Amino acid sequence: MSYSLAHTKRNGQHLKLVVDDVTTLPSLFLTIYTITKLTKRSLGTQTNSLKALRFFYEFYERKYGCTFDGAFLNANYYIESFLKEVDHFFDYLLSKQHIDGASSYISVSPISKSASAKEAYVAYVHVVTRYFKFLNDRYTCMGYQNCSPLDASVMHREIEKKIDHIRKEYSQLEVDSNSPTTRYKSLTEQQALLLDNMLLPSTEEFVAPETGEVYPAVMNPQNPFSSQFEQFRNYIIHRLMFQYGLRIGECLLLSLESFGPTLPDPKGERSYILLVQNLPDGINDPRTNPPSIKTKGSQRKIQLEPSDYMMLTIYCEKRAALFKAKPEATDYGVLFIGARGALAPLTYDAVNTYYRKIDNAFIKEHPYFRAMPEVNIEYMPPITPHVGRHTWAYITLEFIYNELFIEELELKRDHGIQARMKGLLDVAADKLRVLGGWTLTSKMPMKYANRFIEKVANESNIRRTEMVSKRSQTPLTSTKDGLQSSSKESTIDNNYDDNGFGDFDEFQ
Repeated sequence: MSYSLAHTKRNGQHLKLVVDDVTTLPSLFLTIYTITKLTKRSLGTQTNSLKALRFFYEFYERKYGCTFDGAFLNANYYIESFLKEVDHFFDYLLSKQHIDGASSYISVSPISKSASAKEAYVAYVHVVTRYFKFLNDRYTCMGYQNCSPLDASVMHREIEKKIDHIRKEYSQLEVDSNSPTTRYKSLTEQQALLLDNMLLPSTEEFVAPETGEVYPAVMNPQNPFSSQFEQFRNYIIHRLMFQYGLRIGECLLLSLESFGPTLPDPKGERSYILLVQNLPDGINDPRTNPPSIKTKGSQRKIQLEPSDYMMLTIYCEKRAALFKAKPEATDYGVLFIGARGALAPLTYDAVNTYYRKIDNAFIKEHPYFRAMPEVNIEYMPPITPHVGRHTWAYITLEFIYNELFIEELELKRDHGIQARMKGLLDVAADKLRVLGGWTLTSKMPMKYANRFIEKVANESNIRRTEMVSKRSQTPLTSTKDGLQSSSKESTIDNNYDDNGFGDFDEFQ
């Protein structure tokens, strides 16, 4: 009455399967779903989706005493009768029955979804509804249903509407209103700068080979990592996520061949490029859950600052020194490795562990950022790799937008061309989409615009209220003609300076 996730690898291709622990065979319909749909996604997405479906399969068997595959076959591939199980599955997750190890399903009274819903459990429900949609698309047809093509089409459409209704209903629960950090899971610029400074690696004394100048050692007592190798490695990983927008899996995919200088341009200047892509074919990744590129758009070329390229070269020197000191260790060519033991490539769990340590050290230095809501209403979220990508996306979108805005002001001044905020945000989001490796159809870049739009709207409102306050607080004196301002300088100019945002009245 339990299922396991199995990992298989052949010719460099990785595949996850849900296996019945009793029969030791993979689930029929889940395997068809995996091969048809999930193999096109990253291994991490495969794992998370099949984890949710494994919980659903265990729930169904605990509740009815038979497998979902068997029940679906007995129902003649008719998925509509199973849609009612979604609510019961959600309550099953909320009551923690998927982790208690019990052998049977315990019916629970309906739980207040608006108050108790957890975002991860809503995500599990979405996985199940996508699975049901796949089964509906594949089996609600004339080939599997004993009906005419027209009846099969009508049946498929009605079931799809019901699945879509379930999906929309649970989409409203994705944000837990009890959490103070769910609105914007990103750091402010001030927090990001302080964090960057905390992680700056200490440097040893060295002599510049060109000039012979001696540079003294510089210690960073705030850095929570002891060895210089760890400090350089973790700082570079942090920079790539928080300043260049790489996903954690993309960082772990970098190899020794992923970065380097370009050829000199006509002026003799070089650029420094980082290639985000899957590992080269010659590298045999030994990790149990190897990372992979999320989408085709994730493969991209990023230009590095010279200082970050210098940090990478210093790190590679320290990396080579570790392997020289441990000749028995195998070098797989992966850029980021562990500092101890077999010097194996870093894993997701390792980086998440480092960030828990980073978060604790940062809050110890700056406890006011996570004070109680009555003291600090902008409660800082826990520092994680994904928060780094959110932070980069918001700050970068704001910067791109401001650059575009300046260009629009120049066009307006020189040529009389005007624009609206929405048009500029569309262009800014497109640029962010390329930098962040999102697909052309992804809506994620525009989601990062919400916080920026709110900021601009609030700034406009503050300027408006300041204008009203100036009007209301202007002292008036009596004259024979009535009331007038006490001085000419206090006269209000209705064409007050709005920093150029006066024409940008569309925030939709």
